[in-house]
Amino acid sequence: MPKMTIRLLSRSGRAAVLSALVILLLCQTAACRRIPSAGEETGGSVPVSETPSPAPSTESGDPSAPSRPASLPPLSVTDGRLTDDKGKPVQLRGVSTHGICWFPEYINAGAFASVKAAGANVVRLAMYTDGPDGYVNQPEENLLRVRMGIENARAMGLYVIVDWHILNDGDPNRYRDQAITFFDAVASAYGDDPCVIYEICNEPNGVDWQQVMEYAWAMIPVIRQYAPHALILVGVPNYGFDLRSAMYRPLEGENLMYTFHYYPGERTDYSVLDEALDAGLPVFVSEWGIGSGPDGRTALAEGEAFAAHLNSRGISWCAWSLCNKDEPYSLLKPVCRKLSRFTQEDYSPSGNVIINALGGD
Repeated sequence: MPKMTIRLLSRSGRAAVLSALVILLLCQTAACRRIPSAGEETGGSVPVSETPSPAPSTESGDPSAPSRPASLPPLSVTDGRLTDDKGKPVQLRGVSTHGICWFPEYINAGAFASVKAAGANVVRLAMYTDGPDGYVNQPEENLLRVRMGIENARAMGLYVIVDWHILNDGDPNRYRDQAITFFDAVASAYGDDPCVIYEICNEPNGVDWQQVMEYAWAMIPVIRQYAPHALILVGVPNYGFDLRSAMYRPLEGENLMYTFHYYPGERTDYSVLDEALDAGLPVFVSEWGIGSGPDGRTALAEGEAFAAHLNSRGISWCAWSLCNKDEPYSLLKPVCRKLSRFTQEDYSPSGNVIINALGGD
């Protein structure tokens, strides 16, 4: 697989390969423009321009230069709800990648076009921070992958969440300096582009809300100096589950939302989500997936019920994950070797539940 080849190369070799991949993937964007056209119905409540957004240009010879932005309205948080530039409530529905350091092949424009055709209007780029392949140890390679993903999402007319995916590192303050460097690089490149959403800490764990707040106080100004109106998502403790801490002590500032993560089959009660929403806390379910229950059965019915609840309340969400990893959460079957133009036969049982939910079913 491509990720294995990259790992065998030297650091300079990896950078060269990834630079070539940028050009190949951005060229593929143009080839995939008709899958679907930007004027086709996306299935979400966010209006999408009927004028096809242009493919990124490589004529300048600089594939890292931002493409022209897709025509998507800026997002705001109004009275605890996500809204567009006219004050109309918006629901984003989409998918998250797996770790882009391990599955970079799925951040191509054709893959994004496939989920858009199913009804997605957002994709999430999960960039792991810790470990030998994460940003901390491979900053240049991972930043380049993020830029590739952003460019392809924008060209497809999709919102894109840039996810600083802490997990094993637990405390977001552990790599605060690296996070500042990363978000400074991304925000300075894209500014107040309405397509780009910033998720500053995936799943804080082993820490309390005060520690997360201290991290957020350091990170939000870094983004705001370039993107004063961008939507910023803030993770909460206990792996994105403890919304009550944010309810009782919300951060000050505009266009902030708090993320909630939930896996049917592994958890059975998401009443805290409704409690937070009813209290007026702006919540974005930036990651959910269909796990297995104690009996080993994939919790498909529970996943369908959770997706229906999200859609009925207009809660924005991204489902985990766009890859073919052999685990119940993956959208694609392990035997699927396609990188785009996915069909029902390519999706796993969980994947078909998610694809149906993208269309509002």
